[in-house]
Amino acid sequence: MAVSSCKDPNAGCPADADILTSFVLETGESATITKSGEAYSQDDAGCTFLVQYFTPGWEEVYVNTDTGRYVLTDDGDLFPVTNTFFDDVEAYAGFTDMMLTDITQLDKNWNSFTLQSPMAPTVEAYVDLRACIMDNTCTFMDNRFDLVADPLNATNQVLQCTAVPPSADMVTSKASIERSFNYFTEGDDLWYEARYYIVSGMPYSLADFENRFFDQSPGPRIVIEGNKLAIENKFEEKLTYYPDAAPDIPVGEWFTVKVHFRFSTSDAGLIELWQNNVLLMSVNGKNLPNGNSIQTSLEVGATATSDGCVLLIDDIKLSPTSF
Repeated sequence: MAVSSCKDPNAGCPADADILTSFVLETGESATITKSGEAYSQDDAGCTFLVQYFTPGWEEVYVNTDTGRYVLTDDGDLFPVTNTFFDDVEAYAGFTDMMLTDITQLDKNWNSFTLQSPMAPTVEAYVDLRACIMDNTCTFMDNRFDLVADPLNATNQVLQCTAVPPSADMVTSKASIERSFNYFTEGDDLWYEARYYIVSGMPYSLADFENRFFDQSPGPRIVIEGNKLAIENKFEEKLTYYPDAAPDIPVGEWFTVKVHFRFSTSDAGLIELWQNNVLLMSVNGKNLPNGNSIQTSLEVGATATSDGCVLLIDDIKLSPTSF
């Protein structure tokens, strides 16, 4: 006599009323995120808890007053949220001058950076490195930033990002700067533009538009695939939007990249991409992780690379309106 049993495919799964969003992982598995921030994968055996994707109440760090919107700092101070800036990298005597270190420095556009490399491969290691660089108690190791002369115009100062290849046990190498006091939500428009010059190598991603309060800082990003620009959603199944036709990314030559997002969790989203003021793509599609996401951060530079690269950046713009 054969005895058979069947497993409950809903075992351990959240109730439908508790689900914030459902999607498909890169592995092909179904996944859900609950309204309280838990992420689960689902297969024939039921649901498995994956990660606390966000902490309930995280958005309470934002405060609206009669004078505008602010974010609470770790010290409990209020710092104004700004979605508009332009940085031509001319005002700095050294790299650390780019970084905001005090809430009174409203003229500063950046408040953090990441140098993930074989010599600082873990979060703890590159956070410690960042702290000691800012304290002037250490200097750069393998990955680094420098303010250098434009190779085509010696009177123009630009930011140079240098990243070595990741070691075998690393996913990526990074040399990127970040501002984490943006505020873009569903339905909002984001415009970004910068000039890039690849000295050597080829980075994978050039700019990320992230939510720093969610696991792995999800959001869309500008990537280079097959030596051409594309837009990748750095979340869920990592849907990538490719232009029908695009020129190759040049080496040893300045090129301008511009994007426009209208953020949405559905096909109502808008993704537009330009290279050297030529529109490469204007498509509709999802570009926001879920409906309660706030894209708080802009990360610029060699934000991910599997090869060693040297990248120059200049004239960085961000705005909620077109330019």
